[in-house]
Amino acid sequence: MANVNPLLLVGAVIGVVTALLVLACALIKDKKETMGFERTMNDGEILRRLAGYAKPYWAKFVVVLFLMLFSIAYDIISPLIVGALEELVSGEFELPRLFAGVAVYAGVLVFSMASTYFQAVILQRVGQRIISDLREDLFTHIESLSHEQLNEIPVGKLVTRVTNDTNAISMMFTNLLVTLTKNIFVILGILVAMLALNYELTLMVLCFVPFIVIFTVIFRKFSRRAYRKVKDATTDINTYLSENLSGIK
Repeated sequence: MANVNPLLLVGAVIGVVTALLVLACALIKDKKETMGFERTMNDGEILRRLAGYAKPYWAKFVVVLFLMLFSIAYDIISPLIVGALEELVSGEFELPRLFAGVAVYAGVLVFSMASTYFQAVILQRVGQRIISDLREDLFTHIESLSHEQLNEIPVGKLVTRVTNDTNAISMMFTNLLVTLTKNIFVILGILVAMLALNYELTLMVLCFVPFIVIFTVIFRKFSRRAYRKVKDATTDINTYLSENLSGIK
């Protein structure tokens, strides 16, 4: 056991766990009908419709992407600057060089904080406008429903869908998309820096990427099921409270 390569041991453990998760994922069926999610629209169509609401504000999203590049640059450059300062302090150095390095680090930090602030402000404004447009369309659609359809759909379910689901979409536009894009660029930048520093160790680390991708796909399926169950339960609770409280009144 003492001669076993630790990387091989870790890879074997990850492989066994991955196989078990894939088997569990294959055995579990997605029972949408029992959860009240009888969807006929695929994810691509949903994203296309949501992109239509964001299309009028594409210029502001471009500005946000431009500001995001500075925060990404800070995440990549700051460890290199800190490492250079540590190497400078560990030996004989001149104070002007140290002050210059600290000034560069402080300038990059302040610029990154300012870009993050303006990015958050722009995203919040754009997100609120998109949700306003979406809620207006939902209100118009609900008003166009017939009396028979309105009698079949509980009031609590309508209120929950219009409020909670639109807030989740607002979070997607203001937080999730930008965070996802930023993390992708940060990972690519860190990968380039790792390859430049030590490509052999980087290639060894990349061997575990397929396992991470498999874990992500499996986690997405279980997380989606759990999120739908929570949404469905929240709708039932609001429906029950709305109807019973109205009846008490």
